[in-house]
Amino acid sequence: MKQYGFVILLFCLVGFSFVPVCGQIGMPSHSIVNPDSVSHNFYEREIVKGNTITYKVDYSLGSLYQISNINNTRVGELMSLKDGSIPTKPLGIGDELDIASWVPVYCAFLETFTPEEIRALARNNASLNVGYAINENGTVLEVRFTMLRDRPHLYNIPPQYLEKLEIQLKSTVSFIIPSHMQYLREYKFITVSQDISFSWLESKL
Repeated sequence: MKQYGFVILLFCLVGFSFVPVCGQIGMPSHSIVNPDSVSHNFYEREIVKGNTITYKVDYSLGSLYQISNINNTRVGELMSLKDGSIPTKPLGIGDELDIASWVPVYCAFLETFTPEEIRALARNNASLNVGYAINENGTVLEVRFTMLRDRPHLYNIPPQYLEKLEIQLKSTVSFIIPSHMQYLREYKFITVSQDISFSWLESKL
């Protein structure tokens, strides 16, 4: 199956075609491009800091790092109903939650990573999972990042990059609850995730 970004409630894949011009910022991080020469594992610790956001790292998950804003209380937690009762309609495999547009997603990445960094990550088949907690209107409330622990090109991504991604994704990304899934509005929050392949991002350069 061709790899590119996708959104899942449990499983969901949607396509897109329009490609706007997104500007890149900053100079290449040589620890990302060539981690063998300058390597920094930013996430082998419980707390890491961006410029204004502090992240808690769960590195007890074997092959994964889960990196979450220390103020998060929803993303990664079980979905519960607003009235506190037990859900009567289970979420089924194949239930789909649509993203309003993929443009803000890849623009956030293209404005955070330089082309050199994206190409280096793509060559190493790297991807970054983005988890969201959203409200009943599809607005993003929280963001969490998950990456493989054995990928130096990934754990050399500075937390400042994740902070920029979080800020942009929370302010620009939204989701659409399909008509056949209106029962989700009964939940206090809804959790979804996207697996963002850097090979897909490279195709947007």
